[in-house]
Amino acid sequence: MTMATKKILGLDLGVGSIGWALIEMDNDTPSSILGMGSRIVPLTPDDSTQFSKGQAITKNADRTARRTARKGYDRYQLRRAKLTQVLRQNNMLPEHMDEHIIDLWQLRADAATEGKQLTLPQIGRVLYHINQKRGYKHAKADVSADSKQTKYVAEVNQRYKDIQERNQTIGQYFYQKLVESAVQAPSGPYYTFRIKDQVFPRAAYMAEFDQIMQIQKQFYPEVLTPELINVLRNQIIFYQRPLKSCKHLVGLCEFEMKAYTNKATGKVVYSGPKCAPRTSPLAQLCAMWEAANNITLFNKSNEYLPITLEQRQAIVEHLNTHEKLMAKDLQKILGISPKEGWSAGKAVGKGLKGNMTFNQLRQALGGKYDHLLQMNMQMVDYVDEATGEVISRISEAIEQEPLYRLWHVVYSVQEREELGKALHKQFGIDDEAVVEALFKIDFVKPGYANKSHKFIRKLLPYLMKGYKYSEACDHIYVNHSNSMTKEQNATRELVDKIPLLLKNELRQPIIEKILNQMINIVNALKEQHGNIDEVRVELARELKQSKDERAQTTERINKNERENKAIEERIREHGIRPSRARIQKYKMWEESQHQCFYCGKSISAAEFLSGADVEVEHIIPKSILFDDSFSNKVCACRDCNHTKDNLTARDFMETRGQVELDAYLARVNTAFEEGRISKTKRDHLLWHKEEIPQDFIDRQLRQSQYISKKAVEILRSAIRDVYATSGSVTDFLRHIWGYDQILHNLNLPKYRDAELTEFVTYDHRGQKHQEERIKNWSKRIDHRHHAIDALTIALTRQGYIQRLNNLNASHDDMAEAVRKVNPLMERKYSLLEKYIYIQPHFSVQEVTDAVDGILVSFRAGKKVTTPAKRAIYRKGKRINVQTDIQVPRGALTEETIYGKVGDKYVVKYPLTHPSMKVDDIVDPTIREIVRTRLAAFGGKAKDAFAQPLYSDAAQKMEIKSVRCYTGLQDKAVAAVRFNAQGEAVGFSKTGNNHHIAIYQDKNGQYQESVVSFWQAVERKRYGLPIVIEDPKAIWDKVMDMDLPQEFLETLPKDDWQFVVSLQANEMFVLGLEDGDFEMAMENRDYQLLNKHLYRVQKIRGKEYTFRYHIETTVDDKYINEKGEVKPNPALSMQMKKLISIRSFGGWLAQHPHKVRVNLLGEISEV
Repeated sequence: MTMATKKILGLDLGVGSIGWALIEMDNDTPSSILGMGSRIVPLTPDDSTQFSKGQAITKNADRTARRTARKGYDRYQLRRAKLTQVLRQNNMLPEHMDEHIIDLWQLRADAATEGKQLTLPQIGRVLYHINQKRGYKHAKADVSADSKQTKYVAEVNQRYKDIQERNQTIGQYFYQKLVESAVQAPSGPYYTFRIKDQVFPRAAYMAEFDQIMQIQKQFYPEVLTPELINVLRNQIIFYQRPLKSCKHLVGLCEFEMKAYTNKATGKVVYSGPKCAPRTSPLAQLCAMWEAANNITLFNKSNEYLPITLEQRQAIVEHLNTHEKLMAKDLQKILGISPKEGWSAGKAVGKGLKGNMTFNQLRQALGGKYDHLLQMNMQMVDYVDEATGEVISRISEAIEQEPLYRLWHVVYSVQEREELGKALHKQFGIDDEAVVEALFKIDFVKPGYANKSHKFIRKLLPYLMKGYKYSEACDHIYVNHSNSMTKEQNATRELVDKIPLLLKNELRQPIIEKILNQMINIVNALKEQHGNIDEVRVELARELKQSKDERAQTTERINKNERENKAIEERIREHGIRPSRARIQKYKMWEESQHQCFYCGKSISAAEFLSGADVEVEHIIPKSILFDDSFSNKVCACRDCNHTKDNLTARDFMETRGQVELDAYLARVNTAFEEGRISKTKRDHLLWHKEEIPQDFIDRQLRQSQYISKKAVEILRSAIRDVYATSGSVTDFLRHIWGYDQILHNLNLPKYRDAELTEFVTYDHRGQKHQEERIKNWSKRIDHRHHAIDALTIALTRQGYIQRLNNLNASHDDMAEAVRKVNPLMERKYSLLEKYIYIQPHFSVQEVTDAVDGILVSFRAGKKVTTPAKRAIYRKGKRINVQTDIQVPRGALTEETIYGKVGDKYVVKYPLTHPSMKVDDIVDPTIREIVRTRLAAFGGKAKDAFAQPLYSDAAQKMEIKSVRCYTGLQDKAVAAVRFNAQGEAVGFSKTGNNHHIAIYQDKNGQYQESVVSFWQAVERKRYGLPIVIEDPKAIWDKVMDMDLPQEFLETLPKDDWQFVVSLQANEMFVLGLEDGDFEMAMENRDYQLLNKHLYRVQKIRGKEYTFRYHIETTVDDKYINEKGEVKPNPALSMQMKKLISIRSFGGWLAQHPHKVRVNLLGEISEV
């Protein structure tokens, strides 16, 4: 008989990691592990946390924010330069600009006071001052922003209303407040009013400017002409460039885009219509018809309710004029009642969304311009290019309909003034209240649909005939889901090598990085092992979720953590040790209000937590539904648990009589209404057996998020069969096959030697067991868990998922399969567990041996700069205005800006900052005040400054921060901020170290060269190698170049000989004798090399820190004798998880060998 051999790849894709395992199957039986590994894509903690929380993130989000601030400052300087030029031309340049604060504000107040004449230079000084701070510019997005932002905007606007009521300008108001806050002192008065915190809108500053000009032009009509005032107001001080168009960032419609080859570059380029905004009236209409056509209803007898086209039209009409369609609305339209067995709840959930665009516009118009809400559609025929058939579509004339035109104006125009003009010109709208209401609508924020207007106009005619989305697509010859028959899949063409994603192709840099690493791994495996027959892939939850879903998940996790900590304390009060299982039990006990959910019998917490006559009960038995989640568990007494057996909760309670059933249903509904149980748990508690969905796992696997679809699409381009699996399935199979304990057992010896283990007694199926366990163990502290998951995924056949989808129907087949293999298998295991256990899989020892040889691979990310061009967009066309730019791939300097007092660098610290030292405070008076307060509290800053500290006896001038000397040297900083005269006034440290190079001088002594990221970028800029391996050749080269002396001083001396360089995440084999290393490399003894492989964690002068390659954490925290989790780096070094080298002697003692571990975990010496 011919052996059917297949190569199957399992992939576990995470936010910062990829686990992979390639196995060979002979006749559906696993025969060998061809390879497995973990590829780590290091993310900064901020990037990883922000992405998981669903926060907006770009590749260098923080750098982008700082760059935006710098651009704002640069533009201010440009405005100031232009203002200086105009003032000089008109003899208005101020004679000096060093007035006392009170004099400056008095001058500004007088400038806006009727009858007060200023000199032309004084007017110029006032204009300089207004130009310095010109107020908050209100944006349309403020209305739809989060509550914190809208509150801030409301406070800003309220301040303006307050000074308008007082008939004051900003200058007059601030001058009055300063005078009122004056405090007399021997050295003269000072003022306690804080102007910095008082933000006003841009309109307030413009009104002040207009008032000043109106008054002062009476005295200088020849100078302050309308032309000059217009230049000063609109072209300099309050000038703001129009917002750049972002249309080029909108994705192409996947159904209409076409590929063509660029003749100049040979690259494949896509073109076509852009995706339509989600708020577009066409997109809204399409979404409503899709929702209406997807509604299906079944009664308790599983009978289908036919819905006519007229009824679906009525549903769409309701959605068009209402925010939501609720279950009661659908029942009314269809003429059905729950009493007749029909339930509309499942069809609409929490409500189907209505036409947000129509409803928002109608509300804003307030019944005054209802004719603008019309949108008539005209059908036209066209010939399909592919088939030659005549097909109907909606005419482009729909874009000239009033509703569409009104939406487009509100969507496109972001400025309040411009919107008013457009509404008046195009629609005759002059009502200011209507204009204001329309301006507050943000049609941009909801984003874009996945279809273009062109495609929607083709699709809508068939949706409006009652066809479902997939059916409508078939009518216009579009394969909407890229689905294909088995024959089509078997004959389709595959690419030999998957191309990498283009930069910014997905607009999600983190996702692009992970998917490109996946592509590299698949291509490398295909090159090494030949064609791969099948891929089975699992995506981390974060990758499958949208930004909003990730944010909701994070919020839910944080809430659970807070609740769990409170419950831990309550459990301890009962004299019971908290555990994860007991915390979950306590939650069940509270949600059932301390009683059995079925019979209502009272239960004490101690009884439930200790398991005395009380048990955790699966609402729907595991033999029927593969769901071990909290939503399928309740608190139940032992009698009910045993009597219920394999019935669902609802079916069980119906056997207890009507009285008990009614009491049970009341308990369920009350618990749901009071928010004690989720909707999912309520559904589980109310389901009859026949109502249980038969696609529970399939619903988890639906690739609803674009990234999930994209990952599968990429893999299918090179591999014929691609399937997705779920994390819950992987966890279950890994546990049943015994792979859960592999990493624990591999790590156990070193934790035992460090006395970090404990013996735990536990009950398992009625018997007591004792086991040695690592304290606080989690598989997630070892990078290799990704590879084990990938192996489990590779072994997960589609048949297993089908079994889990319909456990009840599979019962007899599974029982027969188990009986054939081992009829005497221990009865205490469930049938599902027995069935999975007998399925073909690798033994625990086989997997352990493979895992013990895994060398974790880290993506180094060594690029210092990226070649780039600077482009601008004019009339939608991209124009390159600068080429050959080297863009740094990281921050050139640290964030903190330092000043300079004399020849010393200073920085401002909050009083409680750990770096704040009293002796370093610049101001001697402030220094003594701070010293006195600290002394009174024993030097404890947190306690000392819990109450405000003041610098004056009247306690008006609060000290919040202090300037301190830093001890920085000139070579450690770079000038980053300059004044109008070009003098450096702000400095910053030159960022993190890029690498350290070790050399030997002519005397054989070791020397090091610490190269910062700033210096690495400078080397690249001057055309020098970043790591200098031949100092003499470099010095020969630079002697012919005109380079700054301070740069030349950073280069290694010309008689030094290069030894090795160290950079973050580079790999070294440490602690292995040279002979042993050479033999291990020659024999590919990965299990030995695994014990000595380290990555560079951090570097600084004469201090090199290495981390064992499998370690996922760097905090070195362990449980101490008191049960507290505390940092203990010494213990990490004892366990050889951490190696810290602080001398060249220590370095040589480790017998270091620099190695490269490629993305497949293969090692080679560098």
